[in-house]
Amino acid sequence: MSSNGTTLQDEDGDTPDWIEIYNPGPASVDLGGFGLSDDSTDLFRWTFPPHLLSPQNHLLVFASGKDRRSIPRVWETQIDWGDEWRYFVGVAEPPADWRQPGFDDSSWPSGPSGFGYGDGDDATVIPATISCYIRHTFTVGDPATILRGFLHVDYDDAFVAYLNGSEIARANIGTPGIIPHYQQWSDDYREAQIYQGGLPDAFPLDNIQSLLQSGENVLAIQVHNYGPTSSDMTMIPFLTLGMDISPPGANGLNPLLASLLPHMHTNFKIKAEGEIISLTAPGGQLADQLESGYLPVDISLGRQPDGWDNWLYFSEATPGVSNTTSGIAGIAPEPQFSHPGGFYSGVIALTLSANPGDAIHYTLDGSFPTPDAPTYSGAIVISATTVVRAAVYNSGQLPGRSVTHTYFVNENSTLPVISLSTDPGNFFDNDSGIYVLGPNADPAFPYFGANFWQDWERPLHIEMFESDGSLAFSIDAGTKIFGGWSRGHAQKSLSIFARSRYGYSEIDYPVFPDKPIAQYEALVLRNSGNDWPITLFRDPLMTGLLDHIDTDRQAYRPAIVFLNGQYWGIHNIREKVNEHFVAANHPPVAPNRVDFLENDAQVLEGDNSHYLSLLDYITTHNLNDPVSYEYVNSQMEVAQFRDYEIAQVYFDNTDWPGNNIKFWRPQTPGGRWRWILFDTDFGFGIFDPQAYLNNTLAFALETNGPAWPNPPWSTFLLRRMVSSVYFRNNFINRFADLLNTEFQPARVIERIDQMAAVLAPEMSRHYSRWGGSVSEWQANVQVLRDFASNRPSYIRAHIGSQFNLSGMGQVSVSTSPAAGGKVQLNSLLLSNFPWSGYYYYNVPQTLTAIPNPGYRFAGWDGITPAMENPVSFLLNQSSLYITALFEPDSTFQGPVVINEINYNSAPAFDPEDWVEFYNNSGAELDLGGWYFRDEEDIHTYTFPANTLLPAEGYIVLCRDTSLFRARFPGVNNYLGNMGFGLSGGGELLRLYDPGGTLVDFLTYDDVAPWPVEPDGEGPTLALKNPNLDNALPGSWAASAAYGTPGVINDVFVGMDAAAAVLPQGFSLEQNYPNPFNPATVISYQLSVVSDVKLEIYNLLGEKIITLVDRRQGAGAHLVRWDGRDASGSRVGTGIYFYRLEAGKHYTAVRKMVLLK
Repeated sequence: MSSNGTTLQDEDGDTPDWIEIYNPGPASVDLGGFGLSDDSTDLFRWTFPPHLLSPQNHLLVFASGKDRRSIPRVWETQIDWGDEWRYFVGVAEPPADWRQPGFDDSSWPSGPSGFGYGDGDDATVIPATISCYIRHTFTVGDPATILRGFLHVDYDDAFVAYLNGSEIARANIGTPGIIPHYQQWSDDYREAQIYQGGLPDAFPLDNIQSLLQSGENVLAIQVHNYGPTSSDMTMIPFLTLGMDISPPGANGLNPLLASLLPHMHTNFKIKAEGEIISLTAPGGQLADQLESGYLPVDISLGRQPDGWDNWLYFSEATPGVSNTTSGIAGIAPEPQFSHPGGFYSGVIALTLSANPGDAIHYTLDGSFPTPDAPTYSGAIVISATTVVRAAVYNSGQLPGRSVTHTYFVNENSTLPVISLSTDPGNFFDNDSGIYVLGPNADPAFPYFGANFWQDWERPLHIEMFESDGSLAFSIDAGTKIFGGWSRGHAQKSLSIFARSRYGYSEIDYPVFPDKPIAQYEALVLRNSGNDWPITLFRDPLMTGLLDHIDTDRQAYRPAIVFLNGQYWGIHNIREKVNEHFVAANHPPVAPNRVDFLENDAQVLEGDNSHYLSLLDYITTHNLNDPVSYEYVNSQMEVAQFRDYEIAQVYFDNTDWPGNNIKFWRPQTPGGRWRWILFDTDFGFGIFDPQAYLNNTLAFALETNGPAWPNPPWSTFLLRRMVSSVYFRNNFINRFADLLNTEFQPARVIERIDQMAAVLAPEMSRHYSRWGGSVSEWQANVQVLRDFASNRPSYIRAHIGSQFNLSGMGQVSVSTSPAAGGKVQLNSLLLSNFPWSGYYYYNVPQTLTAIPNPGYRFAGWDGITPAMENPVSFLLNQSSLYITALFEPDSTFQGPVVINEINYNSAPAFDPEDWVEFYNNSGAELDLGGWYFRDEEDIHTYTFPANTLLPAEGYIVLCRDTSLFRARFPGVNNYLGNMGFGLSGGGELLRLYDPGGTLVDFLTYDDVAPWPVEPDGEGPTLALKNPNLDNALPGSWAASAAYGTPGVINDVFVGMDAAAAVLPQGFSLEQNYPNPFNPATVISYQLSVVSDVKLEIYNLLGEKIITLVDRRQGAGAHLVRWDGRDASGSRVGTGIYFYRLEAGKHYTAVRKMVLLK
């Protein structure tokens, strides 16, 4: 099923695609090592862990992209619905040790679960009460055999659960770690689910082994009501343990919980339009293959009977069990349109077509084409902008996919254009339309109670066209009204959601060219928020000023929107800030593996216990203690928080810090908190043209502000951080750095002018639609310029006043000679000289001279000590002139080399992929702006500014810094996250300098003559000596253990010992495998650097494809052929020849066989 709308949820509550595997044979099959893939060129894109599939049994695998393999083979519901418990009605506080294993509960009454009263789901009925306490003991043999644990609870209204005295779960009451009083109410109402046909909530117990003890254990739960007059209470708990071997006397899994427990998840999703899905045996033999084709929402494609070759479409899917429901043999095709949607300069006559006998139904008002819509009978004449939606209906088939095209007639736009089409009632019906006041709106702005304040989602179709008229994407999706106070404006913001139930789980298009993101779960079409209709770009202006700074911020593109063919004005396309935003901007972070909070630590995803512990630590520790300060930095990204706070203060955002705060961390051992910059509309003088005067720093440090906008909880973290001299000095200098660069008036005004110029051609039409005037808009844009011009001088004064600083002076920096190098001043890397900026007196400044390749540091002129590098100094004069001196370095030897590669970790020790670089140049290098790529140019990691690599030093680039740090806690010289992984089957790696010069490259592989141990066995691919040619497999060896990131390789040998790695002659080896299907590998060896040509021919002597035609170094080389010709088409079964020419004197030909 490639469009799972409501058929089946996974353990996270999502509805991903799914694939069912069936064993039709008479014997069990171990699926371990089988490949499952949607890519015919990578049949092992996802591999099964060891898993025994019994005869005539089914296995459900979610194709979600979440990549989960490790699940227990056996689930045992240790504590089930109806089991006997001891209980205590909360008429008083229970004994303090009631949660502990040794507590004597013999005086408590006993009864089966559930417990409660009032809604008919209670096997043990208790009197109406605020609280009830229950205990159940159970026995575990060896806790080490327990791999996973889940507590599932159906409850009304709240609970806290304890295992052997330790809190393991809570919901709807209090703060984790604080035991609720017996008379404490739940935080809110909450209704039980099972009696309504729902399911209990799931709480994973990630540390289950450490909580259990051999022998007797106790699960204890306190359930709480929402007040003494509550009409009902429910507590139905389940404890389920996962293991690889069934325990003695096993009862198995309660079927109610089956869909709530972890399943295997592939690392890919199935495209709604269909893909080839392959199941491949470990040896490479194709076990089964299916081209799914387009599947409507909640329709599955399956065999009936199970295992036969008769494929049917099922409207009643049966995931995980036999396909016994009625199936249909076909799906109606899509209607064909004579003209594609787009921009036309005159009238067009649109014709629709389908198969003979099929009926085409269509609409022109944006509504979905149901069988009740008009039947197409002749050309549709289009003379004005129109949305045409059509679908084919055939009595013997399932309805096919509808097709939507928007025809823009005599429309011109300098911006991208978005067309939204939906049933008009979805937006404008008085009772159900999401865009209107409706019957319950408050009469005053922003009209609370209005339809547009409801959390209602409606279906629509969205098309996006680039400014050149080309189609970007076109999908069915869902929409909701977005935003807060700005919902009250006539033009509203919309969230757009790609969901399986609409046929598309993502928007498969790089909407924002400035971000390397090609898929989006959701987008926002924003009306500019509180800035409507003032400038329409205030928020993206502010957040965009930090585009060179490590800050999480939304991308931005302005666009023109049409709704059902009607002009709907300018909207800002923005990323939607949620867990998917985090995952997309920080791969490989998964959206369901983050703690994502807002405002005063309210949970949006995950939980807040880590953050609350951090606040507690900051409250109780002296941050002037370097150990304490470093601990805080290990829990939150202090530098990123610093820049976030500086930006908000500079902007004068006064709808903050008590509002519009979102922050997150990956749920990994070393995951640190980061803050997201969004919804800054209140900044840059939105309501006051002289807001540049405001002391927003004092506002952000206020100790006793009002509930909005700056209550004490919202300023606490910054107040505690500036109590540290380390943070305070860094904060002051960083603010000065940014005022000297990113926030310079000229730069900011240039950005304002650029953004205004983009919107200017569209403003007259926008204001004609929504009210306002271009002259008012121009005056409002001038307010932005005035703020940019005046803000720095006032902010500098505010900083000086807040921290009792005695004034500022000008620091001027230059280099001699000009080509000798760069200079880092505090956080700034300076490369254009002379340079000057303003800094505070008596705050320590730091300078570092960074020689360019071929130069070395020779001293400072203007400060002492002259030969210290880096050097710290205190500014105590109105102007200071400093020159960094460099001199030629005759010992300079060359570039940075790729020195160690970890591309496929062992399952037992997985720090994720990483690659190590070694500075073989003999001088410190600044790698800022250098970039690393694999085979795909879209996979690019750019080294951040000020990345200094010492002479003969190492630096490691990681896919996941949290996992790397957890596995190599002693390694500090690493960077990441690089945003992509390395292929387990070998690939090209490249390192470039900022000018685009290729510094180093190689293509590694996981088959001989390359070392094979690094492919999943634990060792890394380690270069024997940095002076060897690292493009040659003989220059590499498998490391001992798990590699040596950040230090010399443990396989290092001197050049004398390494000298014999080159082959002694030319040779062309037999391809492997042979015969082959679908791909094979050709290997050859060169004794000297040669011009190489490798070509494939058929039996007629016709050239099929040229695989290699370039100069290659001496050594062994491997080339993969995927059985395709030069056009990309697959060739047929038969005999083929491959021919190698190397240099002027070597030619060889060998034969191979392709079988299908």
